[in-house]
Amino acid sequence: MAEQALYRKYRSADFSQVLGQEHVTKTLMTAISNGHLSHAYLFTGPRGVGKTSVARLLARALNCTGENKPCNACQSCLAGINSSLDIIEIDAASNNGVDDVRELRDKISLAPAAGAYKVYIIDEVHMLSSGAFNALLKTLEEPPSHAVFILATTEAHKLPETIISRTQRYNFKPITHEHIVSHLSHIAKSESINIDSEALDTIATAARGGFRDAISMLDQVASSGLDKLDAEIVRSLLGYGDNAAILGISRHIALGDAKRALMGLEELYATGIQPGQIAVQLIELWREALFVSVGAGIAKTPGIEEFIVTISPISAARTVETLIAVTKSPWPQLSLEATIVRLTAVDIPVPAVMKTATPKIAPAKNTTSTPTPVDNSELQEAGLDLWPKALILVKQQNPSLYALLRSCRVEFNDEGILVWSKFNFHRDRINEAKSRLIIDVAIKKTYGREIRVMAQVESDARPAPTVANPTADLVSQAMEILGGEVVD
Repeated sequence: MAEQALYRKYRSADFSQVLGQEHVTKTLMTAISNGHLSHAYLFTGPRGVGKTSVARLLARALNCTGENKPCNACQSCLAGINSSLDIIEIDAASNNGVDDVRELRDKISLAPAAGAYKVYIIDEVHMLSSGAFNALLKTLEEPPSHAVFILATTEAHKLPETIISRTQRYNFKPITHEHIVSHLSHIAKSESINIDSEALDTIATAARGGFRDAISMLDQVASSGLDKLDAEIVRSLLGYGDNAAILGISRHIALGDAKRALMGLEELYATGIQPGQIAVQLIELWREALFVSVGAGIAKTPGIEEFIVTISPISAARTVETLIAVTKSPWPQLSLEATIVRLTAVDIPVPAVMKTATPKIAPAKNTTSTPTPVDNSELQEAGLDLWPKALILVKQQNPSLYALLRSCRVEFNDEGILVWSKFNFHRDRINEAKSRLIIDVAIKKTYGREIRVMAQVESDARPAPTVANPTADLVSQAMEILGGEVVD
């Protein structure tokens, strides 16, 4: 006989065992105790958070013959007495036609077999057809007194408002990371599964708020038969790519290096990691980078703090949105590869004289660019024409740095690009590590090579111009840098 799956073995036996949905269970228990019952309930929320389990508990409690109300796993209910015949579960994913609902409507007038109520649990109700919804609406409007409907869905927005308005709605929340880790630890201890805390943390992260998925993953890794389960083994068993490899691909995306990003994908494919899983991990990493970059999260992935200096919150958000489409594609590999090329591509024509072999580079670790010997005539010929396009790339990462560079005069010589600023604090801002990295990436994407950028103050090379009204000049500079205007 097959061993019972862990998610079924540890399904909640009463309301007190429901994980993370106290706002729902307490309300339902109070309503049952006071006799304030509805003829229709709507349970909405992500998958694997307890909607169907609570629906079954509610159905059982409504038909409980015990003395204590609400039912709290009394013996008669645990044995299935006086309830199982009157609880009808319907999967709307496979019974979604108008004829299915009409059949239900024809039988609903029949009295309960044993309990006080005939309870209909319709799972994935959003998958009913338009005709089926119309047929269900008529039943919800005028149900028999003994009939109770419990509708469960992960996509409540797909339900007609006419259906929603005739139900009591309960919103189920994703289970917190801490709750999942705590309960997985309890299950592992009960089942004598030798797994460390970091591995449990990995499973909880992979479950993304779904407790049922988390238990299924624990069951999966426990079935490996290994004596000791650590985070690395769990990631491998769940088909996860190495974090360092995912970070490496992300760095290449940020630097606009499509070739090396795609090569990183091929290396992960060779280890058996699926494209859809790679896309999910990229989304998770870029989301973490987004939160850390705006100060709303703590860095968990090694190397993420060095990575975020190469991106902006806007570019991180755009990358996450773009990668999400890959997870919904019927051709995930092609979609992922095309998406990475799209994220790294810059639609800027590079002159033939500048199309030289691109050196292999790593993210900059200091505040100065590596000098690259260049032909003065070639650089000066293409330099000024392409400079505005380089500024556009800077603007995508840091609008204020873009405005600052726009206010500066530029020259091209044998050493590279000279940026002449009007004030010392402008020069210092350009020479900051974050600023130099953004500028270097933009220069490489635009000119096809690394070119040294040097920031200097105009007064270092020539006398300061005579200004008739210094205050007015400062105001005009501020407006140019900050993008403001004078308002009367």
